[in-house]
This record gives sequence, C-alpha cells and structure tokens, in this order.
Amino acid sequence: MSMFKKIISKLQIVFIPCEANNERPIFLQSNFLPHFLIFLFLIKFIIVPFIIYFPETNFFADISKSVLIDLTNNERKQLGLNALKENTQLNQAALLKAQDILANNYFSHWSPQGKSPWHWFKKANYNYQAAGENLGIGFLDSSEVHQAWENSPAHKANLLNSQYQEIGIAILQGNFEGNKTTVVVQLFGTPQKQELRIINEERQEKKIIETTTTQEIAGTTTEKTESKGLVFGVMKFLSADYSNLCQKIAFYTLALVFLTLLLNILIHIKIQHPDLIYKTVFCVSLLFILALVDKTFIIQIIPHSFNIY
Repeated sequence: MSMFKKIISKLQIVFIPCEANNERPIFLQSNFLPHFLIFLFLIKFIIVPFIIYFPETNFFADISKSVLIDLTNNERKQLGLNALKENTQLNQAALLKAQDILANNYFSHWSPQGKSPWHWFKKANYNYQAAGENLGIGFLDSSEVHQAWENSPAHKANLLNSQYQEIGIAILQGNFEGNKTTVVVQLFGTPQKQELRIINEERQEKKIIETTTTQEIAGTTTEKTESKGLVFGVMKFLSADYSNLCQKIAFYTLALVFLTLLLNILIHIKIQHPDLIYKTVFCVSLLFILALVDKTFIIQIIPHSFNIY
C-alpha cells in the first residue's frame, strides 16, 4: 500500500464511520475533543486578566500607540490612501495636549483657558497646511478606541483624510475627575512646504503679519516606539493579534467538528450512535459560543468608563 493510501486510510478511521472503527469515528469517540475544548477555553479567556492589567504595565503606552498607527495605516492602505508617517513634533504636540487634559481636568478639543487644538501644534513648532485631532479617554485596548473612532463620522474623516501625510500619538495615564484613567491624543498633519516656511520666516523677521491658509480639523499623536525587543514583541502580539488567532482556531475547529458530525450521521444513516451524536452536538454548541465571544465582546462586559471626542 502506498504512503498516500495509508494516510487516507488513517484519516478515514479518525473522521469517517466505517468497519475499522465500528462506525464510531475516533475523532468523536475519543477524549481528545473534550480536552481540546478545555484547552481552547483556557487560551481564549486568559486574555481577560491581560486586558484588565495590561494598562498598568510599562509597555501599554508604547504598544498601544504602535498598534493604533498600524490599524490606521492598514485601513488607509486598503482604501488606496497613503500611509501616514510618524512625526516626532506631532508626538510632542500630542503629549503636551494629553498633559494639559490631565492637569486641567477637561476632555475637549478646546481647553478651559481657551487654547485651541492647534495651539499644541504651534507649541511643538509644527507648521501645517492641514491638521486634525482625535481624542479618547478611559480605554482598555487599542482596538476599542480605534473602532470607536471608526464608528464616528467626524473621527473617521480624520483617519481617512487623504490630505494628511503624518501622524503623532500620545498615551498618558493620570487622574481625571478623581479616577485613574488613560488619555490618548491622536494628531494628524501635513507640513507646510519648505518654500512657504522660508517666506514666513522672512515675514517674521520684517515684522510683517503672517498670512497662511490652513485647514483645521480635530486630531492627535505620539512618540515613535523604538523598543523592539522580544518582550515588546510578545506583549504587542498579545495586545493586537492573540485574540484574532484564538478566534480563527475556534472557528476552524467548529467547522471541522460540524463536518465530522454530518459525515457520521449521513454516511450510514441507518447506523446511528445517539451518545456520540449528543456528545458532539454539545461540543459544537460550546465551539459556537467560543466563536461568538470575541475580544470586543469581552471588553464590553469589563466595567470601565470610555469616551471619545
């Protein structure tokens, strides 16, 4: 018997009812499936304590802003837009804005002292043609705040504005209204052309009033993450990709078990084993729940106060 036929024969015994397995596929008959389900539940819900305690770690700010930039640029690329480059001046402007929000206990584009969002661009010496700002507070996960911006037409307009060339993000933890929280400021910008900057500098030297045309829309930024070590990579994987991987494992396992159940019922329809069918239906039900309960659902049931502006 060829190697290929041996493999087919083994697969038949494992997944298909036949004389060799007494019409009871080993995949459904053995204890492997229940044990694998327990394993799936463990790896699925181990993310819960990670989501809760990750914001307390030193990696949270750097990883969150890195993920937010990736999420923004991935979506822009899918729509044929240019990817945004991280800019250190925008990062600094975003940090100044985040510090001001926590210091003065407000959550708005305009400060109580009347400082506009564009004040922080100028304070960081970022001369712009177009600029935007997105704000978030009290979030647990980067995907949560990004999705909230996506669901808001005004914030989404910033994320997908074709005029923007650069991005900056700052994520800062502190006390807000008596509670410990996390603020994210995401800034977008398009720098002035070099020729225009030179002209403006000459005008300032001659004490001529500067007249430039700018487009101003609300947004924020952060410092570019330089730490790319092993721990950083693992933490970023857990934050950005781990849950998606668990979802795929649950979905493909569900498809495999459901297909095996159908084969078990239909191939020899006159020969049925109710105990095996009930056991498999129960496993399918649990897998269906696992496939439905994604990271977004888990975050929603964790108590926290989240808002965007």
